[in-house]
Amino acid sequence: MKIRETKDIRVINRLTILNLINKEQKISRAEIANNTGLNKATVSTIVKELIELELIEETEIGDSNGGRRPIILMLKEDIGYIFSIDINITHIEFIISDIGNNIIQKKYLNIIDENFYNTYNYLCNFLDETIKKLPKKKYGIIGIGVSVRGVVDLNGIIRLIPKLGWRNINIKALLEEKYKIPVFVDNDGNFSAMAEYEYYKNLKDLIVINIDEVITSGIISNGQIIRGFLGFANAIGHHVINHDGEKCVCGKRGCLEMYCSNSAIIQKIRLKKDVQTISDFINLVKKQDKDSILILNDFLDNLSIGLTNLIYILNPELIVINSIIFEKLPELIPDLEKRIVLPITNFQDIAVSKVGEISSLKGALTYTKEQFYKTILNF
Repeated sequence: MKIRETKDIRVINRLTILNLINKEQKISRAEIANNTGLNKATVSTIVKELIELELIEETEIGDSNGGRRPIILMLKEDIGYIFSIDINITHIEFIISDIGNNIIQKKYLNIIDENFYNTYNYLCNFLDETIKKLPKKKYGIIGIGVSVRGVVDLNGIIRLIPKLGWRNINIKALLEEKYKIPVFVDNDGNFSAMAEYEYYKNLKDLIVINIDEVITSGIISNGQIIRGFLGFANAIGHHVINHDGEKCVCGKRGCLEMYCSNSAIIQKIRLKKDVQTISDFINLVKKQDKDSILILNDFLDNLSIGLTNLIYILNPELIVINSIIFEKLPELIPDLEKRIVLPITNFQDIAVSKVGEISSLKGALTYTKEQFYKTILNF
């Protein structure tokens, strides 16, 4: 038992040091010891092991206040590739990055057929051609992170993407069988929460809301993603805010998504104006178009109802909104906060996303890399 405990501590220490180097980008052995509380001998031993695994490398000589100048450590970035895939309602976004999160390739693929297997074959044909052109690396493709705009269970099975009609699809198993690479599938809200949380490590509880063609969320409590019993805890887009409201594709009436998604806004403004995109709507708002302002106010009212319910249930320290509307019109945040009247909690802390439209891709990348580290270090 003691041997097992010693091994576990050693693995945890290796992962702690590797994650610290990943976070700081450039750091000395002495700084690692100061940050982790580990003694210098332990740090030196683990650093040597990580160098032998080619996960990190020694680079430049650091500054010194006297005495021997420290050698700087950093990730070895070119040892492998990470594939991140974001399956939206109308398109698929794809990026290849290295271990240092540097984007090597980015591709946008339109979904021209809502049939899953046709779309899957289309995606695989693209992946096959892409893989053929990649130069060889020590660890090759270390993993694939797949983000979807739908309900994903704890086993990574897509239970439902309402607007595409996809049900009970094990894309994880399909991709792993074809490419013999670890695949990690999750809802885009959860991946976005992972990406945003990198900027809010001082907080324990926050919620990330993604607003585009659909509405999803990611919930972090005590520093961990909350998934619920079957993994469906973050389906905020299908919280009912009007039981006599419009019929949703999920089968219910009055879902938040029917009032606050980009597609819902465009559908409403098109009754008044010749508008094609959400950017067109934002431009009309900036010009103080009366019809657009009315729709915007309805949007803020309905969103405030949804957020108020979340705040009372989950009591987060912060809500992060990932939406092009708030990105282009950040002055709306104080207005939204005023509409959330909560005398009990006094909650009024809402922020615009720091990551933006690639948040789910970045979260998928981050999670895939974390799992690679755990595997190679026998965590």
